[in-house]
Amino acid sequence: MRMIIGGSFQGKSDYARKTYPGTDWVDGRVCPYDAIRTCGGISHLETYIRRVMQEDDGGQYLKLLDSLAETNPEVIVISDEIGYGLVPVDSFERRYRETAGRICTRLAADARQVVRVVCGIGITIKQEEVCKEEQAESGLLKSIMCGSILPEKIEEKSFEMITEELGDTPLIPGTEPIVKRCIHTSADFDYAENLVFSRDVTERIQEALRNGASIVTDTQMAKAGINKKRLEKYGGKVYCFMSDEDVAGEAKRRKVTRAAVSMEKASKLDEKLIFAIGNAPTALIRLYELIKEGKLLPKAVIAVPVGFVNVVQSKELILTLEDTPYIVARGRKGGSNIAACICNALLYMME
Repeated sequence: MRMIIGGSFQGKSDYARKTYPGTDWVDGRVCPYDAIRTCGGISHLETYIRRVMQEDDGGQYLKLLDSLAETNPEVIVISDEIGYGLVPVDSFERRYRETAGRICTRLAADARQVVRVVCGIGITIKQEEVCKEEQAESGLLKSIMCGSILPEKIEEKSFEMITEELGDTPLIPGTEPIVKRCIHTSADFDYAENLVFSRDVTERIQEALRNGASIVTDTQMAKAGINKKRLEKYGGKVYCFMSDEDVAGEAKRRKVTRAAVSMEKASKLDEKLIFAIGNAPTALIRLYELIKEGKLLPKAVIAVPVGFVNVVQSKELILTLEDTPYIVARGRKGGSNIAACICNALLYMME
């Protein structure tokens, strides 16, 4: 609650309306008594009190004023200062002055800010400190609101921020959109350094896609994240065999991972294939073995599994392949979302 006080005709209402534009004001001289429960601000509180004392036999509205800070905590109250001059002889006037003074004193005690207006100039005589959490929340909300942009511009703005933060970081020509999309997906600028590209890999993958190559993933999540509409324009599909019953049964029988068996199933497809592995290092290891055995000749391997056990080693195996184009995220970082976003970046670059 905020309170604005001052003498008669000192410009309190004008000051309040300029300071708090858009407030839903009510006039205490004429408003319904209940209006103070929900209004944004009330002017002429001193007259409201007089009216209540003259007409409210039960005193319920005087009690409401006493607890106004709880009933309507955001209200702004404007009142003349009552109490200057001689003590009235009239018993009602004397009781009114005492009541108005008591209520205003109570409201001022409850208010987080009290401003006295003299000749239209506001002088703050009480200002409670806002707690740090409230200040932080308010500042954060303002920064969000002030920086709000149209939904279709959010991605564009994000890439502008990524480009600015990358600064002069050296990137291999032709790979910038892939690196930036990985950063956009993960908010992790390490991808500017840990992504490794074999020679001409982006051109070779795009050529394969234009010629109808399909993509094989090791998770349903990666499959779901790839832009199938764009891929289908060139005749390609997305495959993930991890949930297939025959894959699960074979993996259980041989006591190996479904990821490894799913790579074997993919190797039997009579199609041009690009592998996008974002989760299972065992998929990469089996993929490497199939390539070395001559049972699989993929158009490219996107090797970005995330984790700890055998993750780094499986990626390093792919880096040893001499005749297979690859994109590898060295180290432990990666994921199905990164695998999908690299595929999408390549597709978007073809437009």
